[in-house]
Amino acid sequence: MKRSIFGVLSILIFLSCQNQQKLNNFIAYIPADAAVILHTPNISKLETELNELSFLNKNSLTLAKQLKKSFGFLKYTDSIQEAVITFSFPTKKKLVTSIILPKSPGLNLDSLENKQVENIKKQGVKFQKTQLDEEIYYASLQDEPFIISNSEANLINLLKGKNKLNSEEFKEIHAAVDPDKTSLLLNHQRYSAIEKALLPNLKIPLKYSGWSAVDLQLYKEGISFNGLSIAQDSTSIVQLLKNTGPALQKMPEITPVSAKGFVAFAFSDAKQFLENLRQFRGDSLQKKNEEIILNTTEAGMIYLENTQVLAFRTPVDIDASDLITETTELTENYRDVPIFRLKSSEAFQYLLTPVFQSKNLEFVATPGEYLVFAKNKAILKYLIADYKNKNSLANSSYYQQATNNLAEASSLLVIGQPEKLKEDLTKVVASHLKNEMQSLVFEEQELAVLQLVEENDFSHLHGAISGYTAKTTGGKTEEMLSVTLEKDLLNEPVLIKNHLNNQMDIAVQDVDNTLYLISNKGTIFWKKKLKGPILGKIKQVDLFKNGKVQMAFATPYSIEVLDRNGNTVKPFPLEFKDEITQPLSLFDYDNNRKYRFLITQGNEVFMYDKNGKSVNGFKFKKAATKIVSAPKHIRMGNKDYIVFPEESGKLNILNRRGSHRVNVKKKIGFSNNNWFEFHNDFVSTNAEGQLVRVDANGNVRLENTSLAKNHHLTARPNLLVSFSENIVKIKDQSVNLDYGLYTEPKIFFLNNKYFISITDLQTQKVYLFDSNGELFTGLPVYGTSSIDLNDADIDPRLEFTVKGGDKEVLLYKLGAY
Repeated sequence: MKRSIFGVLSILIFLSCQNQQKLNNFIAYIPADAAVILHTPNISKLETELNELSFLNKNSLTLAKQLKKSFGFLKYTDSIQEAVITFSFPTKKKLVTSIILPKSPGLNLDSLENKQVENIKKQGVKFQKTQLDEEIYYASLQDEPFIISNSEANLINLLKGKNKLNSEEFKEIHAAVDPDKTSLLLNHQRYSAIEKALLPNLKIPLKYSGWSAVDLQLYKEGISFNGLSIAQDSTSIVQLLKNTGPALQKMPEITPVSAKGFVAFAFSDAKQFLENLRQFRGDSLQKKNEEIILNTTEAGMIYLENTQVLAFRTPVDIDASDLITETTELTENYRDVPIFRLKSSEAFQYLLTPVFQSKNLEFVATPGEYLVFAKNKAILKYLIADYKNKNSLANSSYYQQATNNLAEASSLLVIGQPEKLKEDLTKVVASHLKNEMQSLVFEEQELAVLQLVEENDFSHLHGAISGYTAKTTGGKTEEMLSVTLEKDLLNEPVLIKNHLNNQMDIAVQDVDNTLYLISNKGTIFWKKKLKGPILGKIKQVDLFKNGKVQMAFATPYSIEVLDRNGNTVKPFPLEFKDEITQPLSLFDYDNNRKYRFLITQGNEVFMYDKNGKSVNGFKFKKAATKIVSAPKHIRMGNKDYIVFPEESGKLNILNRRGSHRVNVKKKIGFSNNNWFEFHNDFVSTNAEGQLVRVDANGNVRLENTSLAKNHHLTARPNLLVSFSENIVKIKDQSVNLDYGLYTEPKIFFLNNKYFISITDLQTQKVYLFDSNGELFTGLPVYGTSSIDLNDADIDPRLEFTVKGGDKEVLLYKLGAY
């Protein structure tokens, strides 16, 4: 089925009535072996629309050139309106075309020099042979109707009344087309001859139907169509779906945007679908695990780059896991989705034969209402990650545009991404077309869509082949890598500058206090066991002023500096007998790499230089009470301030030498928030949720806010962000989120733009907003910690790292912004 999923749509890539009485004249002269019949009320308009098709303008197709030559005589005719064009393939070597017109178009050949016109009488009929531009045409001499063909034998047979189409099925299907629109009619029995000639390696395990007819709409970006398909026999898709009833199809929600496509059947009567399936394969015996089909409403195959996934969707009142309890055993939970190992690898591979057959199924997962089977866990994790991050076809703008006119409920839905299918299509086309197929140019966001809606003995057809027309500036936020450590993560991962390639790596520590350095491609460079947990965030220094950076951080009893290879940089570590109670404070007052390392031990502060020596000029030694957050350097104007609160409610604001630069005039009931510079004030909040502003003279001003007691605040000199209950407030913009358990908001300033992040730890969703409170493209995504955002590689888009599962480090690439 893999090569057949887009059989009808593949042919469309190659091929890309005014009153009923007049139409009957056309029908009388349609060849019996016609595989494709095109009826247009205005052939001039059709020609214009075809010339404007973006796909045809970007590609040089042999078949398109051949057809253009076959119809080259049209440019020498008077205005032609209605026409019937037929395509037959009586042999593997030649495509036979016929054009049937209401009356002779009046060929204007007098001015042409390179022409040959010959009147011929053969087998009792008279016709004209004309050669124009090396192309030979055979035309009837009668005025009504007028027939012209590239085959002499075809024309003679039609004029003698032989080889004419006389089919009740054709008349029935033709009656359904709109005479005011260009219509395409397919005879699927004859159509197989074209398939064999153009697509000899395309294997279709079931027939499509007897006849299909669709009304076409052509526009610059592609083609859309709507019509009917009539069942022929028990081997057709229509018969497989008979009396099953259409149902809502949600396979796009589990299909990654990177997939080649999928084929999915939907049915409201699962028992009837199973009975049809048994009849279809001529097997009345019950197969293993068929109760899965009886408890689902959708079944299909998702085609990924190098593999495929068998998928089922259950009704909302059925737990998907309950259907596989006896045939599986749980191996792990990945992002709160259980993954099971099948007790027998053959237990499900024949469940939907011959429509779908997937060998070597070893694992199954149950994300949401779906059952998805694959040959290994890595495939399922990839699919689960995109499902959790809503990085699926259903959430892509180009899918929504391409399927805008489809029916909500259907019986069969086929979706293909031509650019991703090009390699597969190349394998099935005739040898003389392989190079041409390989060089075809498709839009990156282009879809081929086919939908069937079953109704008694026929199906409604809807579909399109179209490119996405909206302008894009960077795509969706996408998961770039997932790295699983041996132990659970202790803290959130951070991005660390790599001075060797000017990109960024990821640093993270596990619960055994092992520090990892991981590349932005997922390679673990090294791991190093530390004596304790890292306090706060890892910082970076350039101790030797040579552009080679080191990592600096504090553990409970040491200051550590490590080089890029994980080696200790002398004179570090600095080790202490008393416990360090706050994260390392690192100051570079004048950005000249004369670093100051500050540690806090209870109510004491100690400052060291890059040589590990105590800075004698720093006079502050001890606070009256315990210091509750790490000292912070703030520069306002040309003055430096070292700010830290203590347990008593006193806010210390020192100068570089450790002397009090600002005497704060009252005590403050501190919240758990840090202190920031905002509009030339020192800003934080108190435990009551009031905004506390301290000016350079030590005056304290309280501002009432709507913040609850358990709130968060962060700021930059010109941006204030708060979070209270479920509301993120960015400047004056309020963003309402679902109630949950959230991390503190963080502000990043990159590429001259603010980014505000927050993570819901309950629903495991990462949000990222701009300074106007607008959520960035493709967010939220899966994550279980605060993020660290930066430009981790050399492309224009930013990346962020975040904790995933207990042992998992993730890296995302941010979408358009």
